[in-house]
Amino acid sequence: MTSGPCKGGAYLLILRLPRARTLEVGALGNINFPKGIYAYSGSALRSLEPRVRRHFSSQKKAHWHIDRLRAKAVPIEALVMRGQDDLECLINEMVGRMEGSIPFAPGFGCSDCTCLTHLHRLDRGCLVRLEGFFPERLLPIGGCESLL
Repeated sequence: MTSGPCKGGAYLLILRLPRARTLEVGALGNINFPKGIYAYSGSALRSLEPRVRRHFSSQKKAHWHIDRLRAKAVPIEALVMRGQDDLECLINEMVGRMEGSIPFAPGFGCSDCTCLTHLHRLDRGCLVRLEGFFPERLLPIGGCESLL
């Protein structure tokens, strides 16, 4: 018996905030977000593509911390690793150790783990290196592009 394509996995949502904003982020309160590129690590072990499409959409009710930032930021892409293993925190740790990545907003997106945050500010060089690491990326227009 063969199984179909994996429907779950972990992702790194890449957003661009065109100008500095102060945003209310639930229990974290008001956070000052400088303009720039942000990477948010998440996972959806049963419904990866619908979760990423939700993050790309601007028509939704705010549920997660990332929804508050996404309301003002422009999605660039989601870097994806498919599989049934929960790699969200491992990816987050890897991003946090990269040159050009700055952990941002303690407590953001990590209420269910022990990570400091699941949000990082990136410089362009770090983003280019990350894109080379992930085997697939999903684009906001609905396209999917393999990097292999």
